Amino acid sequence: MIKKLRFQIILTLMTVFFILLLIILVSTHSSTKETLEASCLNQLQSAIHNTYSSRSTLLRHASTPLLVLSVDYQGNIKVLQNEIECFSKDDISAMVSEILTGSKKVSIIRGNYRYFRESIGISDIRIALADIQVEQKILKHQMWQFVIIAFISIFIFGIVSVFLSGKLTKPICNTMVSQKDFIANASHKLKTPITIILSNAEMVSSSFEASEKDIPHTLERMNFIQTEALRMRNLVEQLLQLARLEGATFSIPKEKIDFSFLVNCTLLTYEPIIYDLGRKLELSCEDHIYVMGNAENLRQVFDILIDNAIKYSIPGSVVKVTLQSVRHNAVITVENSGDPFSAEETQQIFEKFYRLSKNQSGYGLGLSIAQSIITDHNGIIRAESDGISQNRFIIQLPKKI
Repeated sequence: MIKKLRFQIILTLMTVFFILLLIILVSTHSSTKETLEASCLNQLQSAIHNTYSSRSTLLRHASTPLLVLSVDYQGNIKVLQNEIECFSKDDISAMVSEILTGSKKVSIIRGNYRYFRESIGISDIRIALADIQVEQKILKHQMWQFVIIAFISIFIFGIVSVFLSGKLTKPICNTMVSQKDFIANASHKLKTPITIILSNAEMVSSSFEASEKDIPHTLERMNFIQTEALRMRNLVEQLLQLARLEGATFSIPKEKIDFSFLVNCTLLTYEPIIYDLGRKLELSCEDHIYVMGNAENLRQVFDILIDNAIKYSIPGSVVKVTLQSVRHNAVITVENSGDPFSAEETQQIFEKFYRLSKNQSGYGLGLSIAQSIITDHNGIIRAESDGISQNRFIIQLPKKI
């Protein structure tokens, strides 16, 4: 699919480039031809005018070999100027006869000569001929130059098109790889609880024929089924929420909310849990910081960050939460002590199904959801580490005055 897409991109770019190049070269060639023809015609007119007027304002000195003739009413031919020595009297007579019998005032005769005919009074006709072989050579030489330029340009742009197609399709390739990984991971995550549910359901079904002594075991297996079903439902809900956030064509309803109040209320619910797990909580929160957002979604982001800070912190350490106003933004920081993030992990940590530790529960979707919510709020979320023991997540949201 990617190869086909790259081929279509290259073909489109090459077609557009070829059409533009063709237009430019044809326009340039036509312009050169018109300029040479106009210059030659000007010289022919000047040559005729100079034969009967010394005050002619037209060009007097021709750069093209000319032959100027005068033909009276009796058909007598008189050579007034001859710079083309290859013509005999018979050639001149034949050409004059051909020119006079023709209807065109300006045309080309014998392939290499352009003539201009003008009547002087009622009894005299002046004819000027110019040798245009040099003009034809110039146009032919230019055409060959354009052909060479076209081939070289097409070859170079072909290489550029291949490079550009690779650049243009790279994000698509990355997206497809992410989708494949997403499907593979989701399938794997769903497969485990489904397998447990099926195996326990089978055991429960077979235990109906057993004695009453097996009832406790049956209840235990029913609890397994319920637990795994809840885990699977939680995973599906997270996947659906992530899909809605990333694929939404409409903005989530937002209103002006007291972000300081929201942070304080959220921490109150987590305070007993933090102390029960042997951690300490340290809060520094400025009052009356307002943002434009969805309170439920922002609360979910805060839940995700606090939950991660608790899970990945060292027992007895402090979970620090700071909310402050920095210029036009509300900046919240959640910091904990634990194994430091590597530079690579700070980039991958917001990817779907990515987990810092395989020993911790969860599916690695929380931070992806948090990033999608913050992005929808025109904010920024990033992970930092001091490389020793302190890890922090920083959220920056535009303030609402």
